[in-house]
Amino acid sequence: MIRFGRRSILGPGEMWPAGDPAYRVSFPRLASGIRIRVVERGNPLAPPIVLVHGWGCTAYVFRYNMPALADAGYRVVALDLKGHGLSDKPAGSGDYTIDALVDHLREALDALGLERPVVVAGHSLGGTLAYHFAARHRERVGGLGLLSPAGLTGVPLMGLYRFLTPTALNPVFKRARSRTVVKIALRRVYGKRGHFSQRDVEEYVAPSQFADYAPAIRQLLHSYDWKAAAHGQLSVVNVPAIGMWGTRDHMMPDNGMDIYKGLVPRIELSSVPDAGHIITEETPNEVNEMLLELLHRVYSGQ
Repeated sequence: MIRFGRRSILGPGEMWPAGDPAYRVSFPRLASGIRIRVVERGNPLAPPIVLVHGWGCTAYVFRYNMPALADAGYRVVALDLKGHGLSDKPAGSGDYTIDALVDHLREALDALGLERPVVVAGHSLGGTLAYHFAARHRERVGGLGLLSPAGLTGVPLMGLYRFLTPTALNPVFKRARSRTVVKIALRRVYGKRGHFSQRDVEEYVAPSQFADYAPAIRQLLHSYDWKAAAHGQLSVVNVPAIGMWGTRDHMMPDNGMDIYKGLVPRIELSSVPDAGHIITEETPNEVNEMLLELLHRVYSGQ
């Protein structure tokens, strides 16, 4: 534990999946020079699945999904996007646009030797990023898993979130390590199907020990185009796909999944009753079942 004032915080060597021999952790340096953390589980020679987290999260958000997918015979690869977790945290205005993050994901796959993952699945912002990646690099994606994919047609209250996080407050954000804020955020993204633990709070607080963390995720909040559908023509991605979201998801617009019916014609949509935004944690069994069905569809050509 690392001590800040009266409180201790998980050190890098204590953050999930520290001490679990079922996982492999690496820190590849990308072509851009950025170093990222990658967490893997399963046979390294098995067909690969890539999992992409959302804003303010880490690979930890997939901790209940990776074992099931690995046990099904896949190499499961989850990464900390730049700005998050134990990856490098640049904070330039050009680092977190859609194009920059698509390039970042491409570089990550290149560094890991993943020419064409069987499935690229993302949660929240990671879901829309997976779509944007597939739209630009269709040949590199076998199937898409869009899990509560926030940020294609807008996010409720995004204007308020941006208003409350001006650049002038960066010095304050750098010192902020509030468990209370994390608990409030988790209560907002959970529905009625699950409960977060104190360990979950500690894992989500841990990246705040790095002074460059808060400015980086604040920059992402302001630079990413959360209404891409309104700002340009989007491409059709004709691959097998799933779209899942919770019926109590306050981060998704009421019709937030409808747009994917046209953009991803082979998508199968499924709502999770009484679940919130963070379905990978709250209802992992339903998510795992749908991902495994998607994998079957990819291999069967459906």
